[in-house]
Amino acid sequence: MNLSKPLVVLLVFLLLLSTGCLRMGNLKDMKDRILPGGPSEYEIKMERKDISAMEKKLSANIYPMDTQLSKLLRRLSVMDAYPGVEWKQELSRDFFWLNGIALVNRNREILSRYPETGIKQLEYKPVFPRALELPQGRTMLDIEDTALGPEILISSAVYRDFQVDGLIIAHFDPRTFIAQSAEPGEIILATADRIIWPGKYSHVEDELARVDWEDMTRQKVSGKIRLKDQDFFWFARAVDQDWLIYLIKDK
Repeated sequence: MNLSKPLVVLLVFLLLLSTGCLRMGNLKDMKDRILPGGPSEYEIKMERKDISAMEKKLSANIYPMDTQLSKLLRRLSVMDAYPGVEWKQELSRDFFWLNGIALVNRNREILSRYPETGIKQLEYKPVFPRALELPQGRTMLDIEDTALGPEILISSAVYRDFQVDGLIIAHFDPRTFIAQSAEPGEIILATADRIIWPGKYSHVEDELARVDWEDMTRQKVSGKIRLKDQDFFWFARAVDQDWLIYLIKDK
């Protein structure tokens, strides 16, 4: 799912509404605060006197990461051919938290990596066979486990003769990604079927693992959830049919 700017704004608006940051009488004001008018995906004006605690927390923690991820998804979704070195260099400069970019053909052969060597030894096996059905212009999310921890893989397809010829895979360590947050320990990062980063809340992992996120995200993209007698806000970022889910404790 390639999310347009208005849709990103809508998702953030729904999150704020679900958390109670909005009252019906303030809807017009909130529209003025977060509708896009510049280079960012959305904006929360921090200089306002009526800024809420949750808006501050979202702005400091989820906003920086999710804005970057949204931009990366757009860049990948419009690339319809195997990119050259200059494109890969530019992508790595623009998204400093990427560990690398790989080109892999439909026979699962690694055509190239940028940079050529990396800290983690990746084989990109989790993307197959699902990647062979990935529609053009779409992206998908997978996790590859390594001896140095999990790696998040974001893939887009290159087509030839109406079938997937290969993949462009941008990958990153969740710990580097989460470091964009003002308080990385306050964020939990998950997919629909696993916890990627528990932050300082490892004590809720067992209960969180039992949550049916597939069912939750069929109904809404944000909300509240109670874990170990603690309330958390959650926000789900769509990566086509996949979800990256952020959770932050309600203080």
